Amino acid sequence: MSNRLISALRQMGPKLLIRGVIMVALLISAGLLINHYSFEDIIKNFEFTGGANASWFNGRVAFFCLAALFTAAGGPRQVISFFSAYFFGLLPGFLLALGATVTGCAITLTLAVVFGGMAREFVRGRVDVALQIWAKNALEVTLLIRLLPVGSNLVTNLTAGVARIPVGGFLLGSAIGYIPQTMVFSLMGSGVNVGSGTQIVLSIILFAVSALLGVWIYARYRKGMRGTSQESI
Repeated sequence: MSNRLISALRQMGPKLLIRGVIMVALLISAGLLINHYSFEDIIKNFEFTGGANASWFNGRVAFFCLAALFTAAGGPRQVISFFSAYFFGLLPGFLLALGATVTGCAITLTLAVVFGGMAREFVRGRVDVALQIWAKNALEVTLLIRLLPVGSNLVTNLTAGVARIPVGGFLLGSAIGYIPQTMVFSLMGSGVNVGSGTQIVLSIILFAVSALLGVWIYARYRKGMRGTSQESI
Protein backbone atom coordinates (compact mmCIF):
# COMPACT_ATOMS: atom_id res chain seq x y z
CA MET A 1 0.00 0.00 0.00
CA SER A 2 1.53 3.32 -1.06
CA ASN A 3 2.31 6.14 1.33
CA ARG A 4 -0.24 8.34 -0.48
CA LEU A 5 -3.01 5.83 0.10
CA ILE A 6 -2.05 5.38 3.76
CA SER A 7 -2.06 9.14 4.24
CA ALA A 8 -5.49 9.48 2.62
CA LEU A 9 -6.88 6.63 4.71
CA ARG A 10 -5.60 8.25 7.89
CA GLN A 11 -7.31 11.48 6.89
CA MET A 12 -10.75 10.04 6.13
CA GLY A 13 -10.49 6.45 7.40
CA PRO A 14 -12.38 6.70 10.73
CA LYS A 15 -15.23 8.70 9.19
CA LEU A 16 -15.36 6.36 6.21
CA LEU A 17 -15.41 3.24 8.38
CA ILE A 18 -18.10 4.51 10.77
CA ARG A 19 -20.43 5.73 8.03
CA GLY A 20 -19.96 2.58 6.00
CA VAL A 21 -20.64 0.22 8.91
CA ILE A 22 -23.71 2.16 10.04
CA MET A 23 -25.21 2.35 6.55
CA VAL A 24 -24.64 -1.32 5.73
CA ALA A 25 -25.98 -2.43 9.12
CA LEU A 26 -29.11 -0.28 8.87
CA LEU A 27 -29.94 -1.37 5.32
CA ILE A 28 -29.45 -5.08 5.99
CA SER A 29 -31.48 -4.80 9.20
CA ALA A 30 -34.30 -3.01 7.38
CA GLY A 31 -34.35 -5.62 4.63
CA LEU A 32 -34.37 -8.51 7.10
CA LEU A 33 -37.14 -6.82 9.08
CA ILE A 34 -39.30 -6.50 5.97
CA ASN A 35 -38.63 -10.15 5.13
CA HIS A 36 -39.44 -11.28 8.67
CA TYR A 37 -42.79 -9.55 8.87
CA SER A 38 -43.67 -10.05 5.19
CA PHE A 39 -44.70 -6.47 4.57
CA GLU A 40 -46.33 -7.27 1.23
CA ASP A 41 -48.26 -3.99 1.30
CA ILE A 42 -45.00 -2.12 0.75
CA ILE A 43 -44.62 -3.71 -2.66
CA LYS A 44 -48.33 -3.39 -3.43
CA ASN A 45 -48.07 0.35 -2.90
CA PHE A 46 -46.07 0.47 -6.12
CA GLU A 47 -48.70 -1.46 -8.08
CA PHE A 48 -51.78 0.17 -9.55
CA THR A 49 -54.90 -1.22 -11.15
CA GLY A 50 -55.18 -1.66 -14.88
CA GLY A 51 -53.90 -5.15 -15.54
CA ALA A 52 -50.62 -6.94 -14.95
CA ASN A 53 -48.63 -4.97 -17.52
CA ALA A 54 -49.97 -1.65 -16.27
CA SER A 55 -49.13 -2.57 -12.65
CA TRP A 56 -45.62 -3.62 -13.66
CA PHE A 57 -45.04 -0.36 -15.52
CA ASN A 58 -46.78 1.99 -13.11
CA GLY A 59 -45.07 0.48 -10.09
CA ARG A 60 -41.64 1.18 -11.50
CA VAL A 61 -42.60 4.66 -12.65
CA ALA A 62 -43.91 5.48 -9.16
CA PHE A 63 -40.73 4.20 -7.52
CA PHE A 64 -38.57 6.05 -10.07
CA CYS A 65 -40.29 9.38 -9.41
CA LEU A 66 -40.15 9.00 -5.63
CA ALA A 67 -36.52 7.90 -5.77
CA ALA A 68 -35.52 10.83 -7.99
CA LEU A 69 -37.18 13.31 -5.63
CA PHE A 70 -35.61 11.57 -2.62
CA THR A 71 -32.09 11.86 -4.00
CA ALA A 72 -32.72 15.39 -5.28
CA ALA A 73 -33.56 16.39 -1.69
CA GLY A 74 -30.31 14.88 -0.45
CA GLY A 75 -31.44 11.37 0.46
CA PRO A 76 -28.70 8.71 0.36
CA ARG A 77 -28.53 7.12 -3.07
CA GLN A 78 -27.36 3.88 -1.46
CA VAL A 79 -30.79 3.52 0.14
CA ILE A 80 -32.47 3.85 -3.26
CA SER A 81 -30.15 1.25 -4.77
CA PHE A 82 -30.79 -1.20 -1.94
CA PHE A 83 -34.58 -1.02 -1.99
CA SER A 84 -34.84 -0.76 -5.76
CA ALA A 85 -33.14 -4.15 -6.13
CA TYR A 86 -35.01 -5.50 -3.09
CA PHE A 87 -38.38 -4.75 -4.68
CA PHE A 88 -37.65 -5.29 -8.38
CA GLY A 89 -34.66 -7.63 -8.65
CA LEU A 90 -30.96 -7.11 -9.21
CA LEU A 91 -30.67 -5.89 -12.82
CA PRO A 92 -34.00 -4.00 -13.07
CA GLY A 93 -33.37 -2.51 -9.64
CA PHE A 94 -29.85 -1.44 -10.56
CA LEU A 95 -31.00 0.29 -13.76
CA LEU A 96 -33.95 1.91 -12.01
CA ALA A 97 -31.80 3.18 -9.15
CA LEU A 98 -29.08 4.51 -11.46
CA GLY A 99 -31.60 6.34 -13.64
CA ALA A 100 -33.43 7.81 -10.64
CA THR A 101 -30.19 8.95 -9.01
CA VAL A 102 -28.96 10.70 -12.16
CA THR A 103 -32.39 12.30 -12.59
CA GLY A 104 -32.33 13.51 -8.99
CA CYS A 105 -28.86 14.93 -9.60
CA ALA A 106 -30.15 16.83 -12.65
CA ILE A 107 -33.13 18.19 -10.68
CA THR A 108 -30.92 19.58 -7.91
CA LEU A 109 -28.47 20.99 -10.44
CA THR A 110 -31.30 22.79 -12.25
CA LEU A 111 -32.72 24.21 -9.01
CA ALA A 112 -29.26 25.47 -8.03
CA VAL A 113 -28.97 27.32 -11.34
CA VAL A 114 -32.47 28.82 -11.09
CA PHE A 115 -32.22 29.75 -7.41
CA GLY A 116 -28.54 30.61 -7.43
CA GLY A 117 -28.64 33.07 -4.52
CA MET A 118 -30.23 30.65 -2.06
CA ALA A 119 -28.03 27.78 -3.20
CA ARG A 120 -24.89 29.90 -2.84
CA GLU A 121 -25.71 30.58 0.81
CA PHE A 122 -26.12 26.84 1.41
CA VAL A 123 -22.74 25.93 -0.10
CA ARG A 124 -20.84 29.01 1.03
CA GLY A 125 -17.05 28.57 0.87
CA ARG A 126 -17.09 25.78 -1.70
CA VAL A 127 -17.82 27.70 -4.90
CA ASP A 128 -14.42 29.41 -5.22
CA VAL A 129 -12.63 26.07 -5.01
CA ALA A 130 -15.02 24.60 -7.58
CA LEU A 131 -14.31 27.45 -9.98
CA GLN A 132 -10.55 27.02 -9.63
CA ILE A 133 -10.36 23.27 -10.19
CA TRP A 134 -13.70 21.66 -10.97
CA ALA A 135 -14.83 23.89 -13.84
CA LYS A 136 -11.59 23.18 -15.72
CA ASN A 137 -11.88 19.39 -15.41
CA ALA A 138 -15.62 18.79 -15.06
CA LEU A 139 -15.73 15.12 -16.06
CA GLU A 140 -12.58 14.04 -14.22
CA VAL A 141 -13.28 15.86 -10.95
CA THR A 142 -16.97 14.85 -10.91
CA LEU A 143 -16.01 11.21 -11.43
CA LEU A 144 -13.52 11.48 -8.56
CA ILE A 145 -16.13 13.00 -6.24
CA ARG A 146 -18.73 10.34 -7.06
CA LEU A 147 -16.27 7.50 -6.48
CA LEU A 148 -15.35 8.77 -3.03
CA PRO A 149 -17.31 6.95 -0.31
CA VAL A 150 -17.74 10.16 1.70
CA GLY A 151 -19.32 13.52 1.02
CA SER A 152 -22.79 14.95 0.46
CA ASN A 153 -24.56 14.29 -2.82
CA LEU A 154 -26.81 17.33 -2.23
CA VAL A 155 -23.94 19.72 -1.53
CA THR A 156 -22.05 18.45 -4.58
CA ASN A 157 -25.03 19.03 -6.88
CA LEU A 158 -25.79 22.48 -5.48
CA THR A 159 -22.15 23.55 -5.71
CA ALA A 160 -21.95 22.39 -9.32
CA GLY A 161 -25.05 24.39 -10.20
CA VAL A 162 -23.92 27.58 -8.47
CA ALA A 163 -20.42 27.33 -9.95
CA ARG A 164 -21.93 26.61 -13.39
CA ILE A 165 -19.85 23.48 -13.88
CA PRO A 166 -20.28 22.26 -17.51
CA VAL A 167 -23.49 20.25 -17.46
CA GLY A 168 -22.41 17.54 -19.92
CA GLY A 169 -19.21 16.65 -18.07
CA PHE A 170 -20.92 16.85 -14.69
CA LEU A 171 -23.84 14.56 -15.54
CA LEU A 172 -21.68 12.07 -17.43
CA GLY A 173 -19.11 11.96 -14.64
CA SER A 174 -21.92 11.53 -12.12
CA ALA A 175 -23.58 8.71 -14.07
CA ILE A 176 -20.31 6.78 -14.41
CA GLY A 177 -19.24 7.48 -10.84
CA TYR A 178 -22.59 6.33 -9.44
CA ILE A 179 -22.27 2.88 -11.01
CA PRO A 180 -19.98 1.09 -8.48
CA GLN A 181 -21.96 1.87 -5.32
CA THR A 182 -25.29 1.51 -7.12
CA MET A 183 -24.29 -2.01 -8.13
CA VAL A 184 -22.91 -2.83 -4.67
CA PHE A 185 -26.06 -1.82 -2.82
CA SER A 186 -28.33 -3.31 -5.47
CA LEU A 187 -26.51 -6.60 -4.97
CA MET A 188 -26.99 -6.23 -1.24
CA GLY A 189 -30.71 -5.47 -1.52
CA SER A 190 -31.33 -8.33 -3.90
CA GLY A 191 -29.33 -10.66 -1.66
CA VAL A 192 -31.36 -9.78 1.43
CA ASN A 193 -34.63 -10.27 -0.46
CA VAL A 194 -33.78 -13.74 -1.75
CA GLY A 195 -31.96 -14.73 1.43
CA SER A 196 -28.59 -15.13 -0.26
CA GLY A 197 -25.81 -14.82 2.31
CA THR A 198 -23.28 -15.11 -0.49
CA GLN A 199 -24.67 -12.02 -2.25
CA ILE A 200 -24.69 -10.05 0.99
CA VAL A 201 -21.10 -10.95 1.85
CA LEU A 202 -19.99 -10.25 -1.73
CA SER A 203 -21.70 -6.85 -1.68
CA ILE A 204 -19.93 -5.93 1.58
CA ILE A 205 -16.57 -6.97 0.13
CA LEU A 206 -17.23 -4.99 -3.05
CA PHE A 207 -18.26 -1.98 -0.97
CA ALA A 208 -14.91 -2.11 0.85
CA VAL A 209 -13.06 -2.47 -2.47
CA SER A 210 -14.94 0.45 -4.05
CA ALA A 211 -14.21 2.59 -0.99
CA LEU A 212 -10.50 1.81 -1.20
CA LEU A 213 -10.56 2.51 -4.93
CA GLY A 214 -12.12 5.90 -4.30
CA VAL A 215 -9.55 6.79 -1.65
CA TRP A 216 -6.71 5.61 -3.92
CA ILE A 217 -7.96 7.78 -6.81
CA TYR A 218 -8.32 10.70 -4.41
CA ALA A 219 -4.75 10.24 -3.18
CA ARG A 220 -3.35 10.15 -6.72
CA TYR A 221 -5.39 13.15 -7.84
CA ARG A 222 -4.36 15.17 -4.79
CA LYS A 223 -0.69 14.49 -5.52
CA GLY A 224 -1.20 15.53 -9.15
CA MET A 225 -2.87 18.79 -8.10
CA ARG A 226 -0.02 19.58 -5.72
CA GLY A 227 2.50 18.96 -8.48
CA THR A 228 0.59 21.23 -10.85
CA SER A 229 0.40 23.98 -8.21
CA GLN A 230 4.15 23.82 -7.57
CA GLU A 231 4.95 24.01 -11.28
CA SER A 232 2.76 27.08 -11.71
CA ILE A 233 4.55 29.01 -8.94
